[in-house]
Amino acid sequence: MDAQTTAESVGAALLGAALSFVGARYWFNRNASVKEAERIAVDHEALVKRVVDLEKQLSLVGQAVLPISTAFQAILIKELTHFHTPEMDALMVKVGPPSTLTPEQELRLAYLLEERTKDMGDMITESEREAAMILPMVIKRARAEALMPDTPIAFKLVTVLPEQPEQPEQPEQPEQPEQPKKT
Repeated sequence: MDAQTTAESVGAALLGAALSFVGARYWFNRNASVKEAERIAVDHEALVKRVVDLEKQLSLVGQAVLPISTAFQAILIKELTHFHTPEMDALMVKVGPPSTLTPEQELRLAYLLEERTKDMGDMITESEREAAMILPMVIKRARAEALMPDTPIAFKLVTVLPEQPEQPEQPEQPEQPEQPKKT
């Protein structure tokens, strides 16, 4: 064999090896990018599902939240509803939300609530008397809340930490010189 044939054989072998390396590298990178794209797609689906679940939960929370005056009004009405006061019970049903009381009915309810605080003697508890006194004010507040536009309300959490007892200052100790290390 002559030198030129040997050089051509070595060159062809090197060219073949280089082409094989480039081809293998191309397919390896392509497979890696396909696997990465599949992983990203799976992660994306999981995130979309999670966002949908969170949106559902948030909508349920939004439906469950009542203005505080409306919730308090419902508690007072429940405490004041009795079988022996059908007229007042019928009016309290109309309190709402939404309130369907006419101005005349509202005045009548206020009168009946005032009677409940004074004239019923032992038929009602002190708690019911207090509820009867408070309810007209809460009804007005609940109506005002219902008329407020749906503006977002921001709450800020404030944390107050207890004070740490002061530590008595300890006198500083003089530094001791470092001892030489034995090797």
